[in-house]
Amino acid sequence: MSAIKWLDEHFEEAIMVILLALISCVMMAQIIARNIFNSMTWPEEFSRYCYIWTVFLSLGYTIKKGNMLKVGLVMDLLPQKIRRAIEIVVNMIILAISVVFFRHAITYTGIIYSTGQISPAMHLPMWIMYLATVLGFGLASIRTAQEIVNNIKNFNVKAETTLEATLKEAKEEVETSGVNLGGEE
Repeated sequence: MSAIKWLDEHFEEAIMVILLALISCVMMAQIIARNIFNSMTWPEEFSRYCYIWTVFLSLGYTIKKGNMLKVGLVMDLLPQKIRRAIEIVVNMIILAISVVFFRHAITYTGIIYSTGQISPAMHLPMWIMYLATVLGFGLASIRTAQEIVNNIKNFNVKAETTLEATLKEAKEEVETSGVNLGGEE
């Protein structure tokens, strides 16, 4: 059961870290190869595709972390129950949009699969690249549904304000980085 919990907590970020590390390594190899040999043709395409996968995986990650673009200060002014109700309604709208995009991503990826189209430099099947949309919108749908359930469960629990969350995050960053702000030894 701990493997499922780990996947729930770290799936997107683990893959995004791996993809970003791959982009860095491949581009460094490209720079070295450009100066020693002739330029390789595939690293730019590889990096572009890794970046595309990272972007779509970040959809679910930002929803899970609560970092979606929103006006938190306005929400902080509202009473707790109205705030939770608005969050649930907004998440339901996001869920509906994500499910529609997920459905269309599956359809479009199937069309690309049936054409047999391949990428120009690496000769990878293009449906693999379009699969990023399926996984991204699928994860966004799952994470949004989790947020809806969480908001319903915690409907009467006081939520952190934007200021409180920012201060907590800043304090955690300072503690993990070992920075000494108080002049204490």
